[in-house]
Amino acid sequence: MKLFHETSIKLYSKKSNLKICVISDIHFSYRVTNKKLDALAKKLEERHPSYIFLPGDLVDSNNMVEKESEKNRLLAWLKKLGEFTTVLISEGNHDTYKKHKKTEKKETGDKFGVVKNTTLINSINSLKNVHYLDNSIYEDKNIYVLGLSLPEEYYGLTKKAKTDNASSGENVDVLLKTLDNIDQKLITNLPKNKLKFALIHSPCFLSDFRVKAELADFDYLISGHMHNGLVPPIVDELWRSDRGLVNATQRVGSKNTRLSRKTLANGLIITGAVTTWHECTGVFHKLNALYPSYFTTLEYVKDEQYKKPYVKKKYLNY
Repeated sequence: MKLFHETSIKLYSKKSNLKICVISDIHFSYRVTNKKLDALAKKLEERHPSYIFLPGDLVDSNNMVEKESEKNRLLAWLKKLGEFTTVLISEGNHDTYKKHKKTEKKETGDKFGVVKNTTLINSINSLKNVHYLDNSIYEDKNIYVLGLSLPEEYYGLTKKAKTDNASSGENVDVLLKTLDNIDQKLITNLPKNKLKFALIHSPCFLSDFRVKAELADFDYLISGHMHNGLVPPIVDELWRSDRGLVNATQRVGSKNTRLSRKTLANGLIITGAVTTWHECTGVFHKLNALYPSYFTTLEYVKDEQYKKPYVKKKYLNY
């Protein structure tokens, strides 16, 4: 089995010639070895990217970086990436998880609690060329990037969140409310001479017409979260679709689970996971032996044959 699975895509841009590598769902834990991280860093450096986007789930839970040695191991890896390019990170649901101890679980009835690990975020932002975008932006002469953080209520993680939203999973109404409440300067009247990206961990509702209207100023929406629908690599090669077997919300055959010509033509880029079966899945982590680490390379060129209407027909190359 291949250690990595890269999806390479050329896209038209009259604004810039640049290359972006998208990696997602690292799910950093003691199970993610330095060997794996170093191999990924080397692979990315070989692509000479202008930027690396990481749309969420950098850590598997905040328990995984409680030890100073483990936190420093993660920071050292991010520092290595920042030595050869600019790294932009947005928040995923696991980035706010904290596994409860037995007594806490008994008291709350929840397996996880929700925390904002400001210590880790500040440490990441102190690294050269590495930016953790928490409802904030990164902007330079080429790109404008928003990192959107979705609240606890969106994912319906805890009993309180489920009760507040009458939902047992992801909730489009919470996403719309989040977009309404965010500083509108971040998502409207954006610079016309730059490529504009929104890093949003979950792609579940990014094709909803109401959400698309809110984010209409962005050229591309970048997501992870779906772990490629847990589709085995061989099946993935044969079954070209935006649907997967099971997505992150435990729904079968849902749309917007994998990158496809359809999602790409709509400006939605969904990348598979670096770690498909993470520490929180328990014994299932052994199935990682069957899955590669996924990443996507986006190359923006000033060649009109790569305009989006044509991409849908012929220019998504695996």
